[in-house]
Amino acid sequence: MTAGAGAGVQGSRSRRRVGDGADSPDGGRQRAAKRERTAGWGFVLPAVMVLLLLNTFPLVYSLLLSFTRVDTSTGLQIGEFTLGNWTSLMHDGQFWGSVSFTVVFTVIAVVVEYGVGLCLALLLRESLAGAGFFRVLFAIPMMLAPVAIGFMWRMLYDQSNGPIDAVLRGLGLGSPGWLSGSHLAVVSVVIMDVWEWTPLMFLLLLAGLQAIPTEVIDAARVDGASALQVVVRIIVPMLAPVSVTAIFLRMIDSFQVFGQLFLLTGGGPGTATTSTTLFGFFQGFQSFDLGYGAAIALSLLVLVIVVSTLFLSLSRRMLQRVET
Repeated sequence: MTAGAGAGVQGSRSRRRVGDGADSPDGGRQRAAKRERTAGWGFVLPAVMVLLLLNTFPLVYSLLLSFTRVDTSTGLQIGEFTLGNWTSLMHDGQFWGSVSFTVVFTVIAVVVEYGVGLCLALLLRESLAGAGFFRVLFAIPMMLAPVAIGFMWRMLYDQSNGPIDAVLRGLGLGSPGWLSGSHLAVVSVVIMDVWEWTPLMFLLLLAGLQAIPTEVIDAARVDGASALQVVVRIIVPMLAPVSVTAIFLRMIDSFQVFGQLFLLTGGGPGTATTSTTLFGFFQGFQSFDLGYGAAIALSLLVLVIVVSTLFLSLSRRMLQRVET
């Protein structure tokens, strides 16, 4: 009897200890954390679903259109499955011309914007008089709407009443015809893009410069390094992560250039300044070939993904070398 009673008491104590563990402070904190996670998902889930809907539905629908024949004569009617849009795309010289222009435009614009932005950041890195005013002034172009920028540069390039040609005529120089020649039109749209987006490069690089410890630069100067050596061997390597981010952002955006070109040149003269986005717009919404326009848009997406992957892969290797 005594042994049995002792075993019963011991069992009840062990059960009480288990029950006390369930009601311990650690258990309460775990349940509270679980409730917080559940509530957090409840708040975030609607926004996630809206974002997925806004991003996934257009992509899937465009993919569907690109593999079908679309009839718009009696409304939007999706026909049978076909590879005709993609076959035509592969053999379309105008499409490959638009891709060529887009790549050339992106490379030239981003390189010039990075160089000019770095120079401006180096100039305004020091606490110069009026530096704050110039920082705000340089940021104004990227705050303007693409429509305003396109119209403004169209007026600037106007051969009859444009101020640029008026100054050239005053100097005894003739009008170069900014938008009438194929090669000069490309240069003109690059100048417009550089004017608009150099401020973004400038602000990102300036932030990176201000994060570099001044002790490092001062030590290099004490060791006898020239200003050029400080920039090339110290500042540029330490700016590498910021530079990669800035170039990547501008590269992705430059591939999608549309509004400024549409208003400034309309893709002309001929097809000299027709970007891939502009070509897709012409095919989809002017020729009403929605299936072909969707194929063009998806091909640009594939191009951007491939270029971005290669760029990030090369940048990762470069950053590893810089860090070592």
